[in-house]
Amino acid sequence: MLRIIWRVSYIASALAILSQPTAHADTVNLPPHEKTFESDMGSFTVGTHDEVIYRIAPLNNVPTSREALVSTVAYGRLDGQAEGVLKTGYSVGCAARIGAVLPGIDPTMEFGLEGPQQNYATEQAQRQATEQAQSETVQRSSSGETVRSQTQESGQSQELESAQVQEFNGILPSILLDPGLFLELELEPGDITNIDIGEGKPLIPGETVRIVTRDFHIKVDNCAGPVTIRQYTYVQTRTPAVDDSGAVFGDPTSL
Repeated sequence: MLRIIWRVSYIASALAILSQPTAHADTVNLPPHEKTFESDMGSFTVGTHDEVIYRIAPLNNVPTSREALVSTVAYGRLDGQAEGVLKTGYSVGCAARIGAVLPGIDPTMEFGLEGPQQNYATEQAQRQATEQAQSETVQRSSSGETVRSQTQESGQSQELESAQVQEFNGILPSILLDPGLFLELELEPGDITNIDIGEGKPLIPGETVRIVTRDFHIKVDNCAGPVTIRQYTYVQTRTPAVDDSGAVFGDPTSL
């Protein structure tokens, strides 16, 4: 009888990322930020408040994707005779990007022998033979001769049973077949991407200009490891003589 054993292995170079749990929905409230800058054209102020990040589970339900809804109020004030714009958005940082996914096959075959194997039936038969041989008493006839025929026959019977069981569990040839299927993931260095909210709002000298954002959708795909987002808000001003700018940044938050 020939035993054939099949074995299939899957190898990935980034198994750690698959063990990450899918993000669940929760809300993060972040503190306000504000700065005032003095300039040759006068002062200007830039700030944010009411920033809320609402993490949501990705629609594809895989750990390499992240999604969030962000809300915030960005504002800028220009106190001077100049023109300028207010810009806001988010920087998104990914630890490592997943590049090509390369499937492959590396089959192997191994030959071997299995056995003999002494199972419970064999051990039981041998144990019974030993116990019966030890328990038989030696009987003597009236002439003084020792009678051992019963013990010898019983031992031979048990040895025959043991041999039959041992023959059933004898040496068997075996073949180990491994198709060698594997999956290789290429990881690339992570990057930081800026996501602008709007194209910039013109400033009005002497007034506070705002950009109100509600549930702006941020989505990141094919990212291995943590994803971090951070809000930015810029005020850029200009006169015929000088250009100036200032910014505030929110607290980094993981998705």
